[in-house]
Amino acid sequence: MITEISCIAVGIPLGFALRHRQAALRCVDRLTSWSIYALLFLLGLSLGSDDELISRAGDLGMRAVVISLCSLMGSVFAAWALQRLLPADVFGAGAGDEATRQPSSHGGNGPNDSAVNLKPTAQGGKTPVEHSHEG
Repeated sequence: MITEISCIAVGIPLGFALRHRQAALRCVDRLTSWSIYALLFLLGLSLGSDDELISRAGDLGMRAVVISLCSLMGSVFAAWALQRLLPADVFGAGAGDEATRQPSSHGGNGPNDSAVNLKPTAQGGKTPVEHSHEG
């Protein structure tokens, strides 16, 4: 553990000193990427040489597929539920609000086009105004 902390402690001031040298930063970026590739390769070698793991690959693979699918379905459900529960302005101005949609520049009646715009009133409010799209 002392070795790892020492490497970080030496790297921080060295990185601070080299922060304005673009060539050094590109070299560090490349070395970091290749180091990660090497670690992943060595991890694959280690996993591939484990006889017990290889013999249970089918069972572990099926569990991984089930866990992944359940996680995906749970995330989609949570996003759908949050979209329904939170106010529309959390997702952007007027998301899903028909009265705030503007007609498209082509004047068509596409999925994002609406025949309703808001018109300011003398009292400071806004009222819907019907528009006809002639094409």
